[in-house]
Amino acid sequence: MKLNHKINHGWQRPSEPISESYQREIDRSVSKAETKWRQAQREVQRAEKAAARAELRAARKPSPETIAARDEARRLVLQRLDELRQIEELMRTPTHAPTVAVHRTGRQERLEVGEYRKPRKKKTPKNPVKTTRRNP
Repeated sequence: MKLNHKINHGWQRPSEPISESYQREIDRSVSKAETKWRQAQREVQRAEKAAARAELRAARKPSPETIAARDEARRLVLQRLDELRQIEELMRTPTHAPTVAVHRTGRQERLEVGEYRKPRKKKTPKNPVKTTRRNP
């Protein structure tokens, strides 16, 4: 059977007004995220300053301790930048892929996963007694 159902991809569910309590939760969450983001920015700045100081010390007096401190400061800057990127990623609004309606049956899902195998035909043993039209 062929399905001729056309789907309107441009249709979107009508928006509903947000309740005040939900809006307060959103505002609280956004303010916490902004606070974390500002703290992460400050941590990055502190780590960069410490790395610059360690770089100067290692340039003035190159010893194994100052070189190790410089490398540790560089690692800390990279770690703080990674934390800041993660927070910024969480603050970004998600982009959704366009929804595509697919008629799903169990067989299609098994085919996608790779679990479906065509069932084998059952071999039935031949009947030892031959039946004919005259001799049932």
